[in-house]
Amino acid sequence: MFGGLGSFIASEVSGTVKRNATVFGLFAFAALLLLCAGGYSLNALHIVLTERYGAVAASLWIAGGLAISALIAFGIALFVRNRPRPQRPIAATAAFAAAPLAAKMLTSRTGWRIAALAGIAVLGTVLGRQLFSGGDGEDTDDA
Repeated sequence: MFGGLGSFIASEVSGTVKRNATVFGLFAFAALLLLCAGGYSLNALHIVLTERYGAVAASLWIAGGLAISALIAFGIALFVRNRPRPQRPIAATAAFAAAPLAAKMLTSRTGWRIAALAGIAVLGTVLGRQLFSGGDGEDTDDA
């Protein structure tokens, strides 16, 4: 029974990994094509500017535009890096931390009872936190 379940899970994981690899490969290919298109458009812009202002001025305009674009991208990256991260949900963090312990406890006979008691305790903690912190999401402002 467990062999069939294991092979089913393995096939599902394998299919998901192949699908994700295909999707990310296509994203990478699209990014490469976009980069090439950007290079050709810069070349066309350089030709137009060369006919109008001369080769040196056209090169300076292109270099200046690229430098300004790089500074804007750098500034956005610094802004995103310095933003505070949102808090993780406590229940998800507790479940992630307790997963190895729960798996070990469920293999014994008394593990089921302890796991049920721990689940009730965690549920009570989460509900109590929601009730006493006012985190029900409703706005109680009368104005």
